[in-house]
Amino acid sequence: MRIFDLHCDTLDTLAHHDVDLFAQMPVAPGDDIARNQLALSLDRMRATADWCQCYAVWVPDALPAQVPSQLQFYRDVRDFFRQQMEAHADEVTQLRDARDVDAVLATGKVAALLTVEGASPVGDDLGVVDEWADDGVKMVTLTWNGKNSIASGHDTQDGFSSFGREAVRALEDRKIVVDVSHLNDVGFWELMDFARRPVAVSHSNSRALCSHLRNLTDDMFRAVRDGGGIVGLNYFRGFVSERCVSCGWEVPADGEVSPDELFAHLDRWLDLDGADVIALGSDFDGCECPAWLDSCEKLGGLERMAVERYGQELADKLFFGNARAFFVRNETA
Repeated sequence: MRIFDLHCDTLDTLAHHDVDLFAQMPVAPGDDIARNQLALSLDRMRATADWCQCYAVWVPDALPAQVPSQLQFYRDVRDFFRQQMEAHADEVTQLRDARDVDAVLATGKVAALLTVEGASPVGDDLGVVDEWADDGVKMVTLTWNGKNSIASGHDTQDGFSSFGREAVRALEDRKIVVDVSHLNDVGFWELMDFARRPVAVSHSNSRALCSHLRNLTDDMFRAVRDGGGIVGLNYFRGFVSERCVSCGWEVPADGEVSPDELFAHLDRWLDLDGADVIALGSDFDGCECPAWLDSCEKLGGLERMAVERYGQELADKLFFGNARAFFVRNETA
């Protein structure tokens, strides 16, 4: 089995385990990217599949008191990522060019892409984009839930600033994928009018099935599809089932989210000619997933169900091939 997952929050959870934002997460002293009790750890990933993982640096809208700026927050987690890549070099390699993914996986290592969730560290300085490119960042989610200097998340109603349009151009020039997960509807459609390169939706589902504003309407999915983009399926209960939109981290009173409820989002997108568009965007370690899909070693069960439902060829595309092809296109276009 091969896995290419577009989004997780494991880095922040480990790097800032002593910050209130992550206090509820099961992180023990000495836990690291290789061995921990979170959803993702290198030892369990390697035992489960040939795995390519996008590791996000999530930069929250409201900073913890211990961190002086959004840019410093990014740098702290980036430095943790670098230290982990060095400490576990026999288990994981940072992937700076997607064309190298097969070679990395052939060594038995996890391939790790560094990404950013929330572009607030840019502030008013496009030089940060160059710093990200030099760091090997391959994808940037433009906003989190609120507003920053670039655009607005789904909790707000504003679109792009003029500076934000410049920032998108700078990201595109450095071949950093623009990710529209968390962007509000106004900003999404503005971006579709001026983006020059395909975009990603790293961890969102179908709004036709679950009305949360973090999910995509059918027209949004078509726009991403027609632009050559990629869409990652999110495992978070609150984005899967309408009955879970307001349940937060709790299991809904009427029972757990079922595999059929999750696969319904894939079925919807396949009906929209999305066979070459859909990927995985687990949101591991940043949300509460269904108990049957709450850690990396359970992906084998999901893959078996997908093969039974769609056949091996399509399942391979959904679990790995589409994401690989998208990031390779981004390097070569």
